[in-house]
Amino acid sequence: MSLPREMGWTVAEAKMLRERVNADAGAPMYYCLDTGHAPHPDERDPYLWLRELASGSRIVHLQQTEWGHSRHWPFTEEYNAKGILSADKVLQTLVENGAEDIFLAFEISHRERYEVEPTVIPELRESARYWRSHVPQDGAWPPTSESAQ
Repeated sequence: MSLPREMGWTVAEAKMLRERVNADAGAPMYYCLDTGHAPHPDERDPYLWLRELASGSRIVHLQQTEWGHSRHWPFTEEYNAKGILSADKVLQTLVENGAEDIFLAFEISHRERYEVEPTVIPELRESARYWRSHVPQDGAWPPTSESAQ
């Protein structure tokens, strides 16, 4: 979550919330991590959240962003040059920290402006190509160099 009034806005709070909810749950609660959320000022590193909560996650929202913001940018050459997320590093962090059965979902937004409209489809295509070059075609998890071929 992005604000103190929202439960789970620090890693410790998110862990505590999951433990409390799952203590008597008939079905487990998992995290939906967002690579763009900029929560507690001391915990703005998206890789910190991925490292600490990967094993309890099933969904990761992907958006290119800059430090301390939730920009919802596409993964294009232009935005990747100024953004802080790398597909390789996101995937490596998830794999190294126990992620299983992860659904990677774009959370890319475009302004509702006439001038922006022609960029939407091309930027989504470029984002899909960027991530597809890092994620195996068959969806195997965790990704391996052999399955990415």
